[in-house]
Amino acid sequence: MTELEELDRRYASGQFDAIRGDLERFLAAHREEIVRCIAELAGVSPADAVKRYIIGHRTINAERDISEQLEEIRKEKWIRGVQDGCAPDPQKVAADWSRQYSAAWRAHRITAIVYVFEREKERFLKLLA
Repeated sequence: MTELEELDRRYASGQFDAIRGDLERFLAAHREEIVRCIAELAGVSPADAVKRYIIGHRTINAERDISEQLEEIRKEKWIRGVQDGCAPDPQKVAADWSRQYSAAWRAHRITAIVYVFEREKERFLKLLA
């Protein structure tokens, strides 16, 4: 399954509903800055300007991102505990996970956010009008 097919599947199953809500709140909270960004980027479509703003900001809900990364670390601790037959050092697991997976996790999160925006861009752009 390609990344796009996986995004399509997750979107259709409602797994991106939280991102949709976060995106609505983010756009409302940053409306003035985004509108200014759209005006400054002459020759760039409003949708592309919004996507650039989102990518540059790196998150639309830092609290949710941290919570979901902590959940991934918890899963990794469980996996290592099962593999090793004993409880792993939680700080080592967290450090290892951060080093190995956090950049890819964040990149995939931004991809998912931009995907949701693209799927509903007409509606989201109306929120900025």
